[in-house]
Amino acid sequence: MMIQGERVVLRALRSSDFAKIVQWTRDPDVGKFMDDDGSPETLADCQQWYGKIRSNRLSRHLIIAVKNGKAIGDIELDHITWRSKEAELRIRIGEKDYRGKGYGAEAITVLLIHAFNQMGLSEIYLRVSGDNLPAIRCYEKVGFKKEGKLIRSRPGLQQKIYLMRIKETEFVPKYYCRGQVG
Repeated sequence: MMIQGERVVLRALRSSDFAKIVQWTRDPDVGKFMDDDGSPETLADCQQWYGKIRSNRLSRHLIIAVKNGKAIGDIELDHITWRSKEAELRIRIGEKDYRGKGYGAEAITVLLIHAFNQMGLSEIYLRVSGDNLPAIRCYEKVGFKKEGKLIRSRPGLQQKIYLMRIKETEFVPKYYCRGQVG
């Protein structure tokens, strides 16, 4: 599967992406806002992880690449509930030079177009740390709205987690998408 936007391409994960996945998983700047999503931390873990995500019909994990083919991050629809037509979104821009430049917002928009038009989903939700202001701005730019707040308490730490959602009926794409190829 490949979905093209103006500057990004969402494509299937390949074994040649494993080194980047491990690099992004180990990056403390990326990891500080990510829950443990099961991403592999070593190349040895990648094959089993890859087999698990490929066979999971309740998840779609894609690489975010720029037009020259360089992988800059990954994006996922997880916990897909086909009956209620909803899924949880996760994204990370692993390459530092591509953060804060609209690539994440475009990747999310392109995935939402696909989720709503081709997959038949009607709602996408996400969880985001209250400290991750760039991500919150990105999600709001795409059209997500805060619907709730959780407080996670750990020894010596309280963390706000916002629950955000977008419905198909409220979604107004801000980027062009050429649909699905192959």
